[in-house]
Amino acid sequence: MTSGISKGAAWSLLLAGALCLPSPSRATSPETALDAATLVAALKREAPARTAYAEVRFSGLLERPLILHGELEYLGPGQLGKRVDAPYREQTKVANGEASVQRGSRAPRTFSLGQAPELEGFLRGFAALLGGDAAALARDFTLAASGRMGAWRLVLTPRDARLARRVRAITVDGSGDTPLCFRTEEADGDVSVLLVDRLAAAKLAVQVSQPQVDALCRGIEAK
Repeated sequence: MTSGISKGAAWSLLLAGALCLPSPSRATSPETALDAATLVAALKREAPARTAYAEVRFSGLLERPLILHGELEYLGPGQLGKRVDAPYREQTKVANGEASVQRGSRAPRTFSLGQAPELEGFLRGFAALLGGDAAALARDFTLAASGRMGAWRLVLTPRDARLARRVRAITVDGSGDTPLCFRTEEADGDVSVLLVDRLAAAKLAVQVSQPQVDALCRGIEAK
């Protein structure tokens, strides 16, 4: 990852730091037919807010999945935070065009987002999501929505070649106006899944598999 940021940390932070937060209540039937514009409009968010999360990282370099627990914070446009409480302590922040990571009592590592121009599309995408603007979001990602409002999936595929070299696709699963899981598939095959809202406290086996996590996100029983 760029400038020493731990692998997967910046992507999952930028992905979920805002959308996982509580949204204004909207009366929408669970059986409402779904399209990307309807779904993105329902995901509009206000700041500030915080939420707990659990994250599962799958990597070919790990003998078993890495499971993290902590808190996500959204303070407004371009201001995101991610705190890891277990199994180690780490604080990641994005603000004023910079990203920084501090592990334990070590000195923070900081880099300008200008050093990673592929993140610009990511940030524009989140501004569009927070504004409920599917047309603006579609300028940086192709959008594919499926399901109904009671149980839906939104897949974002980067249009920018620089971002696509890092991230293949981002999949968001949720219900109503509440995202529950954010799955980031990186170009090298590594996968990071953030579980938020009611799934943040889900009990996860030490050797949990990707199909089991996916089933949890979709609200179905794993085989």
